[in-house]
Amino acid sequence: MRHITCDIESLSFQSTNHQLIIIDHHWMIRSCNQAWQHGLHKLFLQAASRHNHYLHLMEAWAAQQKNLYPTKFAQYLRHNVVPFNKPHTYDISVTTPQNEEKWFRVELTPLQDEPEADSSLALIAHTDITEQKKTEFQLRQALTEARTLYGLLPICAVCKHIKDDSDKWNSVERYLEKHTSVEFTHDICPDCIRQLYPKYSNILDKHN
Repeated sequence: MRHITCDIESLSFQSTNHQLIIIDHHWMIRSCNQAWQHGLHKLFLQAASRHNHYLHLMEAWAAQQKNLYPTKFAQYLRHNVVPFNKPHTYDISVTTPQNEEKWFRVELTPLQDEPEADSSLALIAHTDITEQKKTEFQLRQALTEARTLYGLLPICAVCKHIKDDSDKWNSVERYLEKHTSVEFTHDICPDCIRQLYPKYSNILDKHN
């Protein structure tokens, strides 16, 4: 039955949408699936074609995109993960040749034959979480904007302008438009009509 299990594992490895590679304890890429070849690997084909060493590939990506994050990630892996004795999960960002920021969740899982034993091989999965990160950023931004409506707001005692976080003074309308989804229409309240247009006061009084 073992050969059937191996066939199923091989099929699963190739058919999943997750970008998968198998590395040894020297960080050499031993195997990869089709999603890896057509995903992040393809985005940086020039760098990938020269490197079968996973950490060198990370550093080459960083040099190609002028983004230090993958280099720092590679340095961390080099000094903290070998031997492969427990799972690790990280989020990394890369900038594509089209200047698009993409986020990937990197999950490293030791391929252990026995529990509690160090492994010489590990499975690394790269999952595209760009849309998730965009949603998280939008939610954090919305929460930050909502929080500005709580607490003490510096407001001018004369003109009623509000001072924002940049120490700039804004009208109440402008401040709320910047920090909420509120849009304004303009009208005149009865008290102002009485003050500005006293001859219409009797009309207002009839309606009260």
